[in-house]
Amino acid sequence: MSLRYAILGSLTSAPSSGYDLARQFSLGLGWFWSASHSQIYPELKRLEEAGLIDGSLTTVGEKLEKRVYSITEKGLDELLSWVTDRPHYRPNRDPERLQLIFSDLASVEAIRRHLRAHRDHFIQRRDRVRPVREAITEGEHERVQKRLQGKSPRQRELTILLREFAYDGDVERAELEIAWAQRALRALDEYERRYGDDAESTVDTTSSR
Repeated sequence: MSLRYAILGSLTSAPSSGYDLARQFSLGLGWFWSASHSQIYPELKRLEEAGLIDGSLTTVGEKLEKRVYSITEKGLDELLSWVTDRPHYRPNRDPERLQLIFSDLASVEAIRRHLRAHRDHFIQRRDRVRPVREAITEGEHERVQKRLQGKSPRQRELTILLREFAYDGDVERAELEIAWAQRALRALDEYERRYGDDAESTVDTTSSR
């Protein structure tokens, strides 16, 4: 359901084609809600059928046509209803933690690889999100600059502030995961030092858990 609102929200910045929206999901919006072309285009059709957006053909170059979508008043009303509702959270599903819980079946080295991969994933995420956040603050983010057009100084400040909140939160979440993985790796090293070769012994899979 949130894909609907991600599209509606993006269209409040500027009218967009399906390609433009897919590009947004591969850049800024993708940090908070990922979506593929195969998900975006059917949702655009549903939104248009529901009267939440309007689509019109625009000529690009001499012959190429593309469909550009704009949010309608009905769509804006639905979006406002959603953003002013209480926060929505996804059901708690964390495959990484689930893998880790049952990794007592694996070797210490396999657990170490898991923790290192988790740490490196969030290092990469943090290092990719930071430049986006900086571009917003420095007025170099194209989509955000479009959104700021025609707004009062007060509205512009709030628009930027909310995006800084969102991206800072993502960076800080990544930092927490990195620190957690580092602590876990140190604890695993200590475990291995205490038990030596016994730490790598085969787990008794018949025991109760």
